[in-house]
Amino acid sequence: MVKREMRGKYLITFLLTASVFALGIFLGIIMSDYKITKIYGYERELMNNFLRQNLQSELMENDVCNFSNSGLVSQELFKVGDRLDALEKDLGKDHQEVISLKKYYILLEVKDYLFFKKVNEKCNGEFILNLFFYSNDPKKCEKCEDQGFVLSYARAKNDNIRTYSFDVDLGLDVVNYLADYHKIENVPSVVFYDKVYTGFLDTEKVESIIKNE
Repeated sequence: MVKREMRGKYLITFLLTASVFALGIFLGIIMSDYKITKIYGYERELMNNFLRQNLQSELMENDVCNFSNSGLVSQELFKVGDRLDALEKDLGKDHQEVISLKKYYILLEVKDYLFFKKVNEKCNGEFILNLFFYSNDPKKCEKCEDQGFVLSYARAKNDNIRTYSFDVDLGLDVVNYLADYHKIENVPSVVFYDKVYTGFLDTEKVESIIKNE
């Protein structure tokens, strides 16, 4: 009788353990599928932004000044950038799919930057083009994430700010070119009005730069 009770307890324990294990695997599969779905969703958003940017460039090429206040594509692009940041935190900054998306996103950033640079040059535009060079390697840059928060805060307060963030560790030729052009040697480095600021800039300093230029 005692042996039967012991066997019953062992069986119940085994079944409970197996159930918890199976539930863990099931939830893991669901979360994995959810994350993959999110990645595909971001890919579609980036492709849509690319198409919109191409159409915007073609439509405005001959009359760019009349469309100098058109920031719809930029705003959508920055929204995707915010979601990409969230995906980095969710999947990890070294996740291959995240890195692939980031490379594509950076190319769109450069395209948007060149458009508004043209607006400023040809139409006396007042857009504040801000280039942010950073690294996700904490050994290389302890303050890069904090600098990103400061610049995001500044962008949220001023609709004329266009902040473009470039990961110097991705090996993208276009990022390397921009870094060489602006003589970027250390990160974080921030470019305002074609002037390079190396090292961490707090909120007060960023607002001072924007106000006094």
